[in-house]
Amino acid sequence: MTELKAVFYGQVELIPGIVSDGYVLNDDTAVMSERGTANLLGVDHMLLNRMETNGPPKTLEPFIDKGWSMETNRVKVVAKNSPYQGRKISIYDSLTIENLIRSYVLALANHKLRKNQKHIGERCAILQSSLVRSALDVAIKQACGLSPNIQQTAQKNYIDAIKLIKDFGFTCTAGDDIAIKKDITQFLKVPESTLNSFLRKHKNDIQPIQLNSATIRSFGGKASRMNGYHLDDVTKIALGMDSIIGIELKKQVFGQIGSFAKPETSAEVQWQKVLSSVFEGFDLHFNYPIGPYKVDFFVAKLMLVLECNGYCHRYYDVTQEKQREKLITQRYSLVRFHHQISLETLFNGILQAKPGTMVKLYDLEQLEQEMPFNKNPLNAQIA
Repeated sequence: MTELKAVFYGQVELIPGIVSDGYVLNDDTAVMSERGTANLLGVDHMLLNRMETNGPPKTLEPFIDKGWSMETNRVKVVAKNSPYQGRKISIYDSLTIENLIRSYVLALANHKLRKNQKHIGERCAILQSSLVRSALDVAIKQACGLSPNIQQTAQKNYIDAIKLIKDFGFTCTAGDDIAIKKDITQFLKVPESTLNSFLRKHKNDIQPIQLNSATIRSFGGKASRMNGYHLDDVTKIALGMDSIIGIELKKQVFGQIGSFAKPETSAEVQWQKVLSSVFEGFDLHFNYPIGPYKVDFFVAKLMLVLECNGYCHRYYDVTQEKQREKLITQRYSLVRFHHQISLETLFNGILQAKPGTMVKLYDLEQLEQEMPFNKNPLNAQIA
């Protein structure tokens, strides 16, 4: 068997500013170096080492092709333009990289990633979408006799979340890439208490920057101490919160996966506990796939779909929601309920539900007048 060698070298830039070392082997296989693959996926290269030794994380196992193993080859670099000429490096072929990207995207869509893994899933979702669009662009242009640059096409198609929030009008008070809480709350149109609650929940993922007094005075601040947040963390906040702007940003970044990979709210988690007890033995499912959509709760033996909606539901795309309801009610009964209604009201609605119909158990404007955000009747049901 001929010894594998890296005979051609080039720098691959599919994501603006993220450069990966790419090689073509003497058997015509296209590969990336281990560090190049890590850069592309936005992970530490030691994670890839661990996956090779210990196998993929358990969160990814259900979404990886059966029989596929995380294996790497070590090849000698003979490409004269490579800074690693003469050395042996670890490489991953395109099949391995594609498997990793796809499994992270599927795990993200099915809510299986841990908090410290979600940023990888989000990067992979954006990257996958970008590469599909790029392949289509290039194939069409080549068929028309043109010679497009696939790297430039991929960079154009990749959605830079930082650029996106700036395009939406976000500005930083404490410098080009450091924002203060006021910047974030005004952009997302949420109260500071809501932002603080989000930051407490994600304190391990979002680290504040302590601003010095000179910086605070430079923008007219009078506080003796103040935290700032890097733009990378601002994008995590914007994409992680179901504000009006946050929903629009997720549509831009993830397209339809934004609704498919809808994160569970605390209210949904509470209702899971209640409904699990009530529908024990009725084959209850959470985040159940129906066609291209996922529904909050599905009671299989009753052919019943339950959707738990909050205040942000008023900002969903009306046309898409109608299409979603039409598909669901072709076979099932659908009950939409607000997360603050009583258990009694919900079950009155369920008793009225019939296959092919939708029962709506709330009026958002009336609820906003009657129920403050921090008052939840469900808490009394659970207690």
